[in-house]
Amino acid sequence: MRKFFPLIFLLLVVLLLAVPAFIKQSTPRKNLPQGDPPGYWVVDMGNNKYLTHTSVPLSVGDEYLSADNKVYRITKIVADKAYVQRIE
Repeated sequence: MRKFFPLIFLLLVVLLLAVPAFIKQSTPRKNLPQGDPPGYWVVDMGNNKYLTHTSVPLSVGDEYLSADNKVYRITKIVADKAYVQRIE
């Protein structure tokens, strides 16, 4: 029996490592939703330029601090666009 113990142990290890690989391949993949990714385009109302895109939920009154240290406040949200005005 001692002679076969390493062989049995090795066989068990190989089986334990191989079984998850077979299970993973047979699991069907979920389809990703089609269309635009969720989120908002932040648009400056002053010049109608896009400032950024975010997937964080936004609401009117939220503020955005740009990379050049300018502060904007969201004034309205229409579909996937959040319109902002610069705060002086």
